[in-house]
Amino acid sequence: MRLKELRGLPVIDPTAARKVGTVSDYQVDPASGRLAALDIDAVKNGGTERIMAQRIRRVGGSAVILTARGGSMPGPVPEINEDWLDVSTLTALEVMGDDGNLIGRLIDATFDQDTLEVDAYLLRSTFFQRLFGSRGRIQPPKVHACSRELMMVNTGRVKELPAVPLSADSPTISLRLPLKDEDRLAAPAYDQVNDGKPVAQRS
Repeated sequence: MRLKELRGLPVIDPTAARKVGTVSDYQVDPASGRLAALDIDAVKNGGTERIMAQRIRRVGGSAVILTARGGSMPGPVPEINEDWLDVSTLTALEVMGDDGNLIGRLIDATFDQDTLEVDAYLLRSTFFQRLFGSRGRIQPPKVHACSRELMMVNTGRVKELPAVPLSADSPTISLRLPLKDEDRLAAPAYDQVNDGKPVAQRS
């Protein structure tokens, strides 16, 4: 199922057999590679509410079914989470390879309707097809890092250079340049100083 198909789906409380709202947005966590939450227009108070993933039993083609406890739990008010992607940031999100080459922009993603895990991020670009030999898809394990403005992808073309550890036995290189006679300092001379007199204490 595609993420874009979520919007407009009714959210059902199976225990009360009633509709609690309609999906207005989604929240994807690229770090875990799964759907993190759904934002809904709530029926009860007419406001917006966030349904966390643990409250969702399954996403069907016609409705989102909550768990038995999930239907009675109040949801938090939707707020921008800098670590998650919503419809406004995932669509047309720029994708960059770790080799410095632009791969393209996201257009959507597919996810598992039972586990809510992202199956693949979908691209507009055809360059990705030539690079990975697939049809414009990015598998979640390929994602190296992601923000609301850029997704970084491992291309497999950049190799990490091995770190060279510093050993205590490593010889220290020092350069000693011989000094000319005119550059040498004269040996210091010490004059005998008479013993000082004690200072009288002031009252």
